[in-house]
Amino acid sequence: MMSNSSEIIRIYQDSFKVNVYTVSPFRMIGLINVDIKYPYGIEKVTLAFYSSSGTNSGKIKDLWYPIVGIKTTTGPFTEFTDYLNFVLSYTTKDGFAKHGWLAKSLFFYAKTHDASKLRGFANGKYYDSLLKISKTLRNLYDIGRFHHLTSLTPTLLNSAVTSHKIYSGNKHTQKENYEKYIEDIFTHAKPNQV
Repeated sequence: MMSNSSEIIRIYQDSFKVNVYTVSPFRMIGLINVDIKYPYGIEKVTLAFYSSSGTNSGKIKDLWYPIVGIKTTTGPFTEFTDYLNFVLSYTTKDGFAKHGWLAKSLFFYAKTHDASKLRGFANGKYYDSLLKISKTLRNLYDIGRFHHLTSLTPTLLNSAVTSHKIYSGNKHTQKENYEKYIEDIFTHAKPNQV
């Protein structure tokens, strides 16, 4: 019987791409490639993260937090794939957000919060690996080991994580693998079957 378990098993440190998102408050956005072991095999996947100088919602300064993407219009979620729009609508208050909002609600959303865990990294099977990636990205950023991309806009970041590109060695598109990663986190977090 095939396991439904998925896990992040490798971080491609040399793939880390960064750009300044806002200056006040100071926030960076970034992309990193990882290998995720899915029931259907090991696939390389691009994930999106951000780092903030702020500490609201219990965030820790300079840690990198996972995001689904960045809102490009004010209103309901329509700019992502149908599935990502559904998940963000479900996990975001009123299913509505402003232009420029970092779509992180999924990673804070949970049936119950485990007080021993930092908020913002999901509470399920991806928690440890997302926190490990966060600390790795902080270290890489601190030593200047990243690619600075002035062209990494919200639209390009969203396109990167939902691309129909198939990485060398993969059998599935970036979009398919990214949606599976989001689905795994959402399935663990939601209170009832949706």
